[in-house]
Amino acid sequence: MTRPCLPSSAPSVLLGLLVALATLTANAQPRSGRRPARDPRAAAVRAEIEAILPKLRSASPDEVREGIDLLSALDRPEVVPHLVETLRAGQPDAVTDRALEALGALAHPGAIEALTVFTHHRRPGARLRAYRALAAISDPRVPSLLERGLSDSDRSVRAAAAVALGDIGARGSLDVLFRAFERGVVEAAIAIGKLGDARAVERFGEHLGRRPLGVMLSGYGEFLRRTDLPEAVKLQIVARLTEVSGPMVRRFFEELLATLPERGGRLRTEVETAIRRIPPGPAPSSASTPPTGGAS
Repeated sequence: MTRPCLPSSAPSVLLGLLVALATLTANAQPRSGRRPARDPRAAAVRAEIEAILPKLRSASPDEVREGIDLLSALDRPEVVPHLVETLRAGQPDAVTDRALEALGALAHPGAIEALTVFTHHRRPGARLRAYRALAAISDPRVPSLLERGLSDSDRSVRAAAAVALGDIGARGSLDVLFRAFERGVVEAAIAIGKLGDARAVERFGEHLGRRPLGVMLSGYGEFLRRTDLPEAVKLQIVARLTEVSGPMVRRFFEELLATLPERGGRLRTEVETAIRRIPPGPAPSSASTPPTGGAS
């Protein structure tokens, strides 16, 4: 049997391939002697925290508040467990509020569990701060937690939860916000205006004439100021409000016009036309200001 004849260069080519393969394999293996890079400030931060902790354990509320402020100033996630422990130890109202505000400023997901507990606190002020702190945290659990605030027994808490859902862009909460709006949480109108699409505009419009005009305008204002909503939808809003007419609508259009670019296209033209069509009226009185937060 005749054996195939290999070129004279074949052994060297084969050797080169084997060396390359060995190099790739070696590089793919983790180097046991290499340690992950350390934060050069970590040791110093731990020392600072240890120096502050005695203040948190003090019997003096003023010292505890000072300790909370010092930990907050470090602006490090390592301080979150210590603030949470301080909260769970039971504190005077002023200290509790300060700790909740500090956790909101840090906006670390490690605080979510503790903040959720404080959304059930006996005091509306503590619940309000807990919801605000949750809203500051970027975490997928936050929208559903804020939705619970829409059913709180306190008007200001319901209002804050609604506004927060709009601020964080929780489009998945739109149906919940509509239900809250229908129950009288008027701040939900603002969130709906920030989050809703064309269908939401139509659904929102079903409440025109059934809800206070000032409340409806707060939602329409958010719709009209958005850059991601088609101009055709905005023109429909302007036409609908022009039919409603009245001094309040005229003032609304005048304020809107001031925010539109000089070359605002058809939307600016239609707003200017609406202003000319609606006669001016007397200045609004304080009595016309809509209520906030819905019924208790």
